[in-house]
Amino acid sequence: MDDDEDYMEDSDVDEDDDDDDDVFEGPAVTAVESTFTVLTPEECLTQAEKEVQSVVELLCCEPGAAHILLRHFKWDRDKLTDAYMADPEAVAKKAGVAVGFDTDGSIIHLLDGSGVLVGGITRPLSSMQPLPCQICYESSSAYSALQCGHPFCNACYTTFLQHQIADEGHECFFARCPEPKCRLVVSPRLVRSLIREAGELRRYDRAASLARSYVDDQPSLKWCPAPDCGRAVRGGKPGLLSVACSCTHRFCFQCMNEDHQPATCDNLAKWTVKCRDDSETYNWLVANTKACPKCATSIEKNGGCNHMTCKNTSCKHEFCWVCSGPWKDHSGSYYNCNKFDPDKDKETVDGKKKDSSRVALERYLHYYTRFNNHHNSLKLEIDAKANMEAKIKEMEALGDNTWMDCLYLNEANEALHECRYALKYTYVFAFYLPQEDNFRDHFEMEQRNLECQTEELAEHLERDVKDIQRMEVVHCFQMAKKRLRNLMELVEAERSDWRREQAAGGSSTSSGQPGSSSDVSMVH
Repeated sequence: MDDDEDYMEDSDVDEDDDDDDDVFEGPAVTAVESTFTVLTPEECLTQAEKEVQSVVELLCCEPGAAHILLRHFKWDRDKLTDAYMADPEAVAKKAGVAVGFDTDGSIIHLLDGSGVLVGGITRPLSSMQPLPCQICYESSSAYSALQCGHPFCNACYTTFLQHQIADEGHECFFARCPEPKCRLVVSPRLVRSLIREAGELRRYDRAASLARSYVDDQPSLKWCPAPDCGRAVRGGKPGLLSVACSCTHRFCFQCMNEDHQPATCDNLAKWTVKCRDDSETYNWLVANTKACPKCATSIEKNGGCNHMTCKNTSCKHEFCWVCSGPWKDHSGSYYNCNKFDPDKDKETVDGKKKDSSRVALERYLHYYTRFNNHHNSLKLEIDAKANMEAKIKEMEALGDNTWMDCLYLNEANEALHECRYALKYTYVFAFYLPQEDNFRDHFEMEQRNLECQTEELAEHLERDVKDIQRMEVVHCFQMAKKRLRNLMELVEAERSDWRREQAAGGSSTSSGQPGSSSDVSMVH
């Protein structure tokens, strides 16, 4: 047959503290314009169907053929159109689409068993003449074929399709005619006429899903990884990777892990492996209590704020949960809790006995402890955030404020959550920065400013309702947002410089270059 032969074989600067007196005198904190689009499953299906219909009208083909062609070209309609217009027969043959047949040789049995479609015309089963199957070589009158006309008995065809569904995953949609040299893709109608087991049909329907393919086959679209979300996100600005889905889940558009700005995907991958090394972290990962540095009373942290006060009535010592230093040293220019100082104990007897491996371990623990602390604080503050509505009602009940007047607490909570979330990953980012580097000094200065402001905001929000001062809270969370913006802009500026150096053929001065894989902007 001539038609057969066509289908035979032949891809912030450190701001002066005076600026803190009036946050509104500083530069405004501008929101980043969202360049991501969140799509519901229904919207994905609608857009996919529009693409299919567009190709149907443009190429004058059947919807099934348009579906296969679009999937073959990864839903790039322009690329498909150019290739098809240049050589339609070659494109159709490569994609496995039935185009250009003079006669339709398809044979498909009706689901109700009342007859069989031969070339699209319904005929009784008794009219089928026995033919030899090209797989088992036995003659049978119960056989099926695609438009190419290659007949195979239903038992062999069914077994063939079952193996394709079980072994090929979503690629089972592109199962070809069992004839070794034929390239024609098995039609969904033929599959459903032979496959009756519910689980196999579900797997095939999933593989054939327009909406799933529309998202999976396009690099500019990703499914939100949150459980039971089902939404997809369309990428926008190149390099912008931090996404906030409408379900509130935040993730990285590149590696699909939770949002980890300013750390790069490579930073996070290395950090995850390092944290799994029990030899370094087995005895250090979780510390439920710490001893008061003054009286040694065991203290459990039950809030996000790191300002601790010993409840021993004879002590009342105030210290930092992270470094155990006096809290009075954690304000203004004295705040150095975020910086790792390898020479801190250099002059002590114990310090002199430390070898390089011990120093490396302590350096890792310095960053891990602070990373884990912000992780734990974030979980506690998420719980507090859920209870903020009750706090607003309590403030309203005092009689001095309306419900609208108290909504600034929600804004403050959002700012605290964003700052704490970012701080968690600043320690991953800082761990992989080179030790001797001017950028590192600038980054740690901004990190210190943000951390200090975040702790101050956390302390404000953990006060009793009657002690919360609106202007203090508003000023504090505005400053926290400003500090966060300054830190992210600093990182992005350094990454931009690094990208320019790479584009110019220069070499990076750091092994953990800031611009390797993640952008710093957050999309809402």
